[in-house]
Amino acid sequence: MQRFWAYLICLMLIAAGYSYSLHVKYESPEAPEVISKGLVLDMEKIEPQEESEASFFYEEKWNVRVRITEGAFAGREIETIHYYGSNPAYDFLIYPGDKVVLSLDAENNVLYNAYISDLSRDKYVFALLVIFLVFIVAVGGWQGIKTIISLVLTGLAVVKILLPAILNGKDPVTVTVLTCAGITVITHLLIIGLNRKALAAVTGTMIGIISGGILAKYIISFSRISGLGSEESRLFFFSFAEGKIDITGLLFAGIVIGSLGAVMDVAISISSSITEVNSVNPQLTFSQLLRSGLNIGRDIIGTMANTLILAYTGSALPLMLLLMCNNIPYQKYINLDMIATELIRALAGSIGLILAVPFTALVGAALCKGYEKVNPRSAAADLSGRPRN
Repeated sequence: MQRFWAYLICLMLIAAGYSYSLHVKYESPEAPEVISKGLVLDMEKIEPQEESEASFFYEEKWNVRVRITEGAFAGREIETIHYYGSNPAYDFLIYPGDKVVLSLDAENNVLYNAYISDLSRDKYVFALLVIFLVFIVAVGGWQGIKTIISLVLTGLAVVKILLPAILNGKDPVTVTVLTCAGITVITHLLIIGLNRKALAAVTGTMIGIISGGILAKYIISFSRISGLGSEESRLFFFSFAEGKIDITGLLFAGIVIGSLGAVMDVAISISSSITEVNSVNPQLTFSQLLRSGLNIGRDIIGTMANTLILAYTGSALPLMLLLMCNNIPYQKYINLDMIATELIRALAGSIGLILAVPFTALVGAALCKGYEKVNPRSAAADLSGRPRN
């Protein structure tokens, strides 16, 4: 019966999210280019006509014959020029047999030219995704399948609700909190079911996330962080969002979403541990059960806080190396907008994670002992060995 109610609540939340997604649907502008895929058949190097031409504009120039493999022009062969320069961020080498992404110059079903815009990498990403899904199902069984469902729903919530709502001018803070609440509830109900364990985990997760997020919001305001510390945020702001979207609110949204997974992990670990401890020894008092939850939480905090810090460190590794190799003084780099932003992300997420520990332990212990007061025979059920959630 609990499973039925859990799935019913999930379906209701999904239906509510779907209805909201229809209301905030973002109409993207028409794509400026036609994208297809192709196969490099052969290529021939073109020698520069002037001695200084190659060194000034590019290093190598190739005449490439490509067969289009997808779309309306599939099967067509076309020759195009590919330039290779000295900038590895934008330039790339190609070889015969490579699969490439093509930008087509076409109008009214007439193909005029095709340009190689990038290498085709999606098959490798999908291969890794398949391996990931196989491992989840092989190790997790039915729980693994439910995990996949929750991941799909999380992705849809971000793509179909969160992003369109922000692009439509909705408050990023409100939309993010509501979206994260929905993700948290659906994930726990799918994986655990409708029981005290899930309720304690959901409560601890939301308290931790909101507390860390509110603290980050005030620190952002006091330190006057612009939210434009990264190249992507500046490009988005000046291209689309200037005067329309609260960029600091967008920074808050990123902090909350970035720490949500780790906080959920901590909350469910503590909630599950408390429930198990109480099932093994239902004679424990509320204070003893709370103390057990806090002890378990202290062990978890160290590794999970490291998880968040190292995740943000990994994303900022090139920036850290740049600062070190240029020997930038401490007083300068610690006050840079981009550095302060990354530190606030890591610390606020870790604070939310830490706060989730006592609140999850408190709610979990209260629910376990409160349930026994309402249902006195539950302790006897525990001693008889019957599972209790």
